Order: sequence, then C-alpha cells, then structure tokens
Amino acid sequence: VDELAIGMYVAQLDRPWLETPFMFQGFYIRDADEIDELRSHCKHVYVSTETLPAGRPKPGAAAPRHLPVSDEEEPAKKRFSFRSLFNFRRKKAVEERPAQTNQLYETTTSLKDETSVASEVQKEAIISVKGVMEDLGKTGVLDVGSLKAAVTPMVDSVLRNPAALSCLMRMQRMDNYLYHHSIASSVWATVLGRQIGLRRDDLDVIALGAMLLDIGKTQVPIEILTKPGELNDEELTIVRQHVQLGLDILNKTGDIDARVLEMVTYHHERYNGTGYPSGLSGNKIPVFGRIAGIVDTYDAMITTRPYAEVMSSFDALRILRALADVEFQAEIIEQFIRAIGVFPTGTLVELNTGEVAIVTKQHEIRRLRPEVMLIMDSNKQLLDDFRAVDLNDEKVAIDSNEFLWISTGLPPGSYGIDPTDFYLD
Repeated sequence: VDELAIGMYVAQLDRPWLETPFMFQGFYIRDADEIDELRSHCKHVYVSTETLPAGRPKPGAAAPRHLPVSDEEEPAKKRFSFRSLFNFRRKKAVEERPAQTNQLYETTTSLKDETSVASEVQKEAIISVKGVMEDLGKTGVLDVGSLKAAVTPMVDSVLRNPAALSCLMRMQRMDNYLYHHSIASSVWATVLGRQIGLRRDDLDVIALGAMLLDIGKTQVPIEILTKPGELNDEELTIVRQHVQLGLDILNKTGDIDARVLEMVTYHHERYNGTGYPSGLSGNKIPVFGRIAGIVDTYDAMITTRPYAEVMSSFDALRILRALADVEFQAEIIEQFIRAIGVFPTGTLVELNTGEVAIVTKQHEIRRLRPEVMLIMDSNKQLLDDFRAVDLNDEKVAIDSNEFLWISTGLPPGSYGIDPTDFYLD
C-alpha cells in the first residue's frame, strides 16, 4: 500500500471488501484520502495494470450517457459502507440487529450445471405459488409453509450461482403476471441480498418477503389488475389498498417474521416521501422495505403488463439509476446494479457495429464487457453460424482502431428473437 498512487485501479484487497468502507469491488483511486483509507485497512492490495481499450473513458472523465453505471469507476463521494444500513459496527457488537452484511459468498457451480438445477427449482416454485394463491382465493387462508419450502431451494440456487435462476426468470414468462412477479421479485431480492452479504437466514426472510409483496392483489378485482389503459382515481385507490389487504392476510396467518411484514408494508414508500400508504421518507423506511421497493419496481419494468410495454433490463437499470437518492436510496441502487449486472446473462444487446447478440457470461470486474454470442449481423439478419465473442478480450476488434462494445440493451422479443431458442435447450 505504500506504493499506491492516484489513478491506480484497485482490483482486489487482502481482506474481504465488506470488512472495509469501500462499497464497490474495484475502483480507481481518486485522491490521497482514499490512499490513506486503504492503508488503514490493508497491508497490500492488487492493482490492475491493464490499459483501457480505445474509447473507454479515463479515470475522472465523464462516462458515456448511455451507461447506467460504470463497471469500474465510481466517484469517491458515492462510496459507502453498506453495513451501516443494518447498524453494523466493526468494533462493537450491536444488540438485536435485524441483519448482518458480513457473509461472503462465492460461485460454486458453473452456469450450465446450475441452470439445469435452477430450472427444476423454478418449476416447483411456480407450482407452489400458483397452488397457494388459488387456495387463498378459495379459502382465505395463506399456506405460508408451502411458500417457505419453495423459497429454500431458490436461495440455495442463487447462492451457488446467481446467474442461473436470474436468467431463467428473464427468459421464461408466465401467463399470470402476479405469479411471475412474486417469484421473480423473490429472486431479485435474494440476488441483492447475496451481493451485500446477508446471512443465510436473512436471505430466506428477504426472499419470502419479496414473494409476498403483492399478495394483497389476490383480493383486488381482476378487471382492474388487467385493465389495459390508465387507471382512474377510483381504480387507483382500490389498487393501492393491496398493501393493507396483504397485511390483513399475513396477520391472520400468524408466525410471520417482522421484516416480511415490513417489506409488504413499505414496498411502495419512496425515499423522497412521494410513496404510499404513509408518505415516509429516507431512513424512516426500514431497510428491507427500501430493498423491496427496488426489486418490485425493477421486475415490473422488465415484465409485460396490461398497461405497459416490457422494458429491457438495461433501460430499467438506467431509470433506477436516475431515481437514485430521489425515489430510492443510491447506495442500494448501486449494489443492485452490481448484483444484477448492467447487461445480465441471457439478455439481448446491440453492439456498436449494429450486430445483435445474447449475453452468455459476465465478468466479475468488467461488467460492461461480457461474453456474448453474435446471432444477427448489422442488417439484423440471422447469422448462419453464431459466434462466441469475449468483449473483454482486447484482441476482439472491428479494425485496428476500434473495439467491439455494447451500445445498448434490447427488450425481450426484439427483432423477433426469443432468447430461449438460442440459450436454453
């Protein structure tokens, strides 16, 4: 650390990132204060000596406007110890803290191997959620035990390899939006919880809470939920009652973790106080509620709804990034983007050449330069032979002066492409 200098890219520490104030795993040193901070926590660090590809912004330069967040660069003022959200202190234990972000997880299975397992997990989750919600409609009783049983293997899969179940949820859609939204929100919450290092028992809680966010909508008239146009004031008031309706269901069920109730209660509250039902703002919204609002909003944007077109994950993350410290807490948004990936595995993208590709693998550090499979040429015609390309390989170039890079993400179905036809057997 005595050899550190401003402008160096710190790729790895000699201790877990979560044990330091540095929120982002990989960053450029911007000032002397950051060097002092690194020296206070580490004896040595690993510095990347790679040069940036042509066209990449230099440290301190403005990032291209089309990117929601850089994969390697972040202003020092945004760096933040995520543990503080959970009242975690390194030197002094906190009594009765609701969660700890001190668990580190490593990917232990390949995407290919985990996808086959995750596919079965997803099928069982669909059966469970569908059955529980149908029974709830008939009997008014929520079988939360069945949902807990469905959540456990989902969390297991995400811990082994978060990309597998995430990819499946993006690719495979269900006719019933509520069923899909319940399972997908649970996956996104678990992926985020894994990213920030929640303990296993806390991951089970956050996964269940996200699955139950809209349970109250089972009591809302279906003609309102499926209305293709904008809701009128009366209909909007009815829909917003789903929060209290959901709490009524859970309170009758009993034995529900308080944080699950928090997620259901506060998932429509917003950081700037513009949400409902109570108009709470900032830290008055419990952290699990703040997380719930983000995953609920993200999944709604990337899913086809009766009143809105489906959006690409890329565009959804751009919107969330724009709402950082407005409707949502910036630090959680940044971690969510890192957890999900700017260009997630299984999504469609367009390259700067106009070619269309499917993301097949992400890199841990250079998230904006994943591995892709080219499937369309620049004229948007299907290729006879699909070609695998690693955008992180600086040898991959259009010519001697310009490298391949992703210009934008594409929503599912773009150019008539169904990623499942290419990605899943």
